[in-house]
Amino acid sequence: MNPLPGDLFARRLRQERERLGISQAELARRMAALLGTNLDSTAITRIEQQTRAVRLDEAVTAAKALGVPLVTLVSDSYARENEAEIQNQLAELALAEQEWERQRQKIHRITQTIQQLSAERESFCSHAMDVNPETVSDYALDPETQAALDARMRDVRNKPTG
Repeated sequence: MNPLPGDLFARRLRQERERLGISQAELARRMAALLGTNLDSTAITRIEQQTRAVRLDEAVTAAKALGVPLVTLVSDSYARENEAEIQNQLAELALAEQEWERQRQKIHRITQTIQQLSAERESFCSHAMDVNPETVSDYALDPETQAALDARMRDVRNKPTG
């Protein structure tokens, strides 16, 4: 049977307090300072012995005084769940990085194709100019396409390599 959150809190409070090497009196002093009220060390004793229920504001303050997230005081599985979530996020990050690299390579290929097509078009227009200068305007790109191409090539030239 799963222990109740209050049972877990009492056990985890003692574990965390002992891990830090502080007494019940010291924890009570720290909590009292954070709460702005008086808190007797016997309150900590009774909470840890489960003879007194912990109030929500005390639970939050105890976590702050111990320097741990509140969830660590009410869950045995928090660390495992946290690690599992970290592992999930790392796996998702790796997949996103792989997808980003595929898209980066695709952008690079498309940019190279555009550069190649632009160079071919310039060569073709140059040849048309030599053959029949009057027909050069027939081969000009429409203004929107030319503006987009110019902007993109300016971005490519200004972009750091790497």
